[in-house]
Amino acid sequence: MVVVVWRDITARADWVGSIEEVVEEIQPILCVTVGWILLDNKDTLIVADSATKDKTFGGTTAIPKGVVVSIEDLRKESAADILKKATLRESVKKRKVKNETKRILTERDDESNSSPK
Repeated sequence: MVVVVWRDITARADWVGSIEEVVEEIQPILCVTVGWILLDNKDTLIVADSATKDKTFGGTTAIPKGVVVSIEDLRKESAADILKKATLRESVKKRKVKNETKRILTERDDESNSSPK
């Protein structure tokens, strides 16, 4: 039994003002899937949340490996602790994205202010 924390797409259909607003408001969300791994290869992780004694499975989810944040064995840690760690990792990533966006915008502003008019 494992807990898989993964990032899912977030989208908005309305108009958003500035780049800063987009970066602040539109971020992938963390999802959690708990179950048994049926397939784990370089591209895909397939997890089933239900199993029977005759080895049939239900509630299957195929997750692209590129969006997987963590895979934790439940026998080692509680689901709450796993999610807390993954949330912390995500907040660090968001901060890095926000800082990088600010840096790029500052450079762009500096370039436009220094160009001859």
